[in-house]
Order: sequence, then structure tokens, then C-alpha cells
Amino acid sequence: MKKIFSLILLAVLLLGCTINDLPEDAIEKKPEPTVKEDIRINFLAVGDNLIHGAIYNEPSFIANGYDFTPIYSEVKGRIQAADIAYINQETMLGGRELGLESYPMFNSPQEIGDAVIDAGFDWVNHATNHTLDVGETGVIKTLEYWDDKANIQVTGIARNNEEANTSRIIDKDGVRIGLIAYTYGTNGIPVPSGKDYLVNLIDKERMQKDIENLKGKTDSIAVSLHWGIEYSFTESEEQADIAQFLADLGVDVIIGTHPHVIQPIKRVTGKDGNETLVIYSLGNFLSAQDQNYRMLGGIASWDLVFNPNDKTTKIEAVSFEPTINYYSSAFQKFKIYPIKDYTDEIARTHGLAASQNMSKQYFIDIVDKVMGDDVEIIY
Repeated sequence: MKKIFSLILLAVLLLGCTINDLPEDAIEKKPEPTVKEDIRINFLAVGDNLIHGAIYNEPSFIANGYDFTPIYSEVKGRIQAADIAYINQETMLGGRELGLESYPMFNSPQEIGDAVIDAGFDWVNHATNHTLDVGETGVIKTLEYWDDKANIQVTGIARNNEEANTSRIIDKDGVRIGLIAYTYGTNGIPVPSGKDYLVNLIDKERMQKDIENLKGKTDSIAVSLHWGIEYSFTESEEQADIAQFLADLGVDVIIGTHPHVIQPIKRVTGKDGNETLVIYSLGNFLSAQDQNYRMLGGIASWDLVFNPNDKTTKIEAVSFEPTINYYSSAFQKFKIYPIKDYTDEIARTHGLAASQNMSKQYFIDIVDKVMGDDVEIIY
């Protein structure tokens, strides 16, 4: 009986012991949750690489075997410094085999692509109103050119349905970024029957389907849109409507091209409270057009900030750096200058200076008027 009582007393004493009475090394501690730091990816985008005949017919380029790399030398360092760099390749790279053509039905030397790669671009868009200028063959020859170019993502065109339905994704530091592109049309050239895959056209139903497909595979989505009204410095109602539609679908960034002049950079709030960066137009990056205001383009830059803990994204550090499309008299010595390096001395030698205002201040005034206070301007 005494033994049973002793056991009961021992149990009571043990039950009365609190966790604070136990040795510290006897307590099993739950590990603190690991908080991962945000991942920051710097993007850069430029506008239309519009290859007129005056560019590839320039005697110095013919003499050096179509080496166009000097054109981009003044902006190359800036492009290569970005984690991901986008360019709108306005004209198809069907190459000399198809016969080089200029406005209005373009076909460009493939060596332009070599210069684009050398400059440091990672994402090349081909969904433009000139996609079908040299027909299906032009699309095929362009894609064949890009086939063996490592680390280049091409959007907007395809050779078949399988290729058209293959997601374009860049994985940077473990963040998967989906890339898609569309154009408003193809200058009235009909897409061949049964071959809609050749070029992505702006269509809300198609865009929604593509975006929903990418959401399961990516952490962020960027969309290239060839849209808007040529030579208008303001976005159209249609552009604003499409931008809102894509913001409601959760797209992070929209890169706009086609108007050949700059348009505003804005933030659009989606239906779920998300913010979408909308770059309505980046103007001409390179062309042989002959109006001073069309010589103004720009480099848009932003940081995609990804939170690996809750898988959310945000856009920070948005800036716009104006660029000037330069050529001397008789369409010689093509070069792209960041505006900080474009002096009035250079302006006086521009091929348009004899008849039009090409001063640095002229371009600064346009940028200030178009961009406003919503984005940092780098002069």
C-alpha cells in the first residue's frame, strides 16, 4: 500500500512541474522560419529598330561587310549593364537571300541581328505591322537566323502551332519571367489561311488565354504591344483600354512600340489592386526617317522586385533616358546617342540640322512635355 502511495505522489509531483522547470537543453525548439531577401532584376527596353535602306546602303557598312555594331557603340555599355534588355526589331531579318527591301515593304540584312546581339539585347520582339512584309518566307528565314543564337528570346512570330504555343520564359536568379508579344495588324497583308501562328495579333481572348497559361509557369509577366497612332505623343483610348485589360489580368509590365515617337510612361491599377507599368511608346531607336521629332527615342529602365516569401512582385526605380538617332548629311555615320552625350556640336552636324531644330534643348523640351513628373528622367 505504501508503495502505491509513493508512486501516486511521484506522479503528482511530476505533473506539477512546469516547462520552465525543465533543463533548457531538454526543450525541443521549433526552427525560426527563414526569411529570404527580395530578388531585384533590372530591365531595360528600347523602341523601334527600323532598318531603312539608307542604313544598310551606307557605303561604310557595305565596305566593312555589313558590320552594324558601330551604330550601337554609344549605348552598348548601358544595354549590357541590364539583367534583361528588350528591343523591338521592327523589320524582318530575311537576309540578302530574299533581297533587301526598304519602306514600305521591309526586309533587312541579318547582320543587323548580329549587332543587336553584340549590343547586349536578350529579348527581341518581331510582332509588328511589318511582320508579313516578305510573307511566310520572311518569318521562317528570320527565325532560322535566331535559331542558333543562344540566350535570345524571340517573341511574336512562329513557324507552326507547336512553336506558337511554346512559352517564352527567362529565368533570372530563380525568378521566372514570361514574355509575350502582339501587334495590332500587318499593314493590310492577310495572314495566310490556317497559319495564324505566323504572327500574334492583338486579341483580348487570345491574350487572356496566353496570360492564364503563363501564370502557372512564371512569377512575372511582361507584354510587348505594337499599337497606337503613328506620330502621336499621347496614348489613344484604345491603348488605354488594352492597358487596363492587361492590368486586370495581373501583367507587371507593358512595353509599347509603333508610334515612332515617345509617349508617356504610367502606372495602371488592376482590379485586384496590383500596379502595371505601362510604357506606351519608346519611339524610334534607329531609323532613317527625316523629321526631327522622330529622331527622339529612349531607354526605359525599371527594377522587378520579387519577394520569394509570398511570391509577390512590384516595380521600382522606373526611369527614362532619352536617346537621339543621329546621322550626318546624305545619311552617313548612323549612331545612337544617349542624350547626355549628345552635344550641340554634334547636333550641328546632324543630317537634318540644315533645315530643322536638332538641338539638345529641343529634345529635352519634348521629353519634359510628354513624360511629365511620373517618371525619373535621366539627362
